[in-house]
Amino acid sequence: MPSEKSGNSETHPGLYFFATTIMVSDRKRSVDWYTQKLGFEVIQDMGHWLTIGHSGRSGLLHLCQASEIDGELEPGIQGITLHVRGDFERKCQDLARKGVTFEKPVTRMSWGMYARIADPDGNIINVHPED
Repeated sequence: MPSEKSGNSETHPGLYFFATTIMVSDRKRSVDWYTQKLGFEVIQDMGHWLTIGHSGRSGLLHLCQASEIDGELEPGIQGITLHVRGDFERKCQDLARKGVTFEKPVTRMSWGMYARIADPDGNIINVHPED
């Protein structure tokens, strides 16, 4: 992974990925699901601004409760991909045993394997084995 200092500061303004928002209907329920079923941890909890992820790593999810911003849920494919370390198929089986809903089971393609999981609001997240 490139360091923050790589590249010319005049052409590369030092941007890096921080967080992406996923709309949820009930933040507490979503926090429970993402932490208990997927193993994430709460990184920041400042009321409306609540992020989950892994300490010391970039790539946070902001669980935004739609009712707080007059927003609407837009369930479906979110464009979010999670990597799974270790035996991908076994880890997906473990997630299913924990009650994670698979929108698409583990599927083998010419380019590799993937699956899709759904959170309690129907947000679809892609999961792939870590390269």
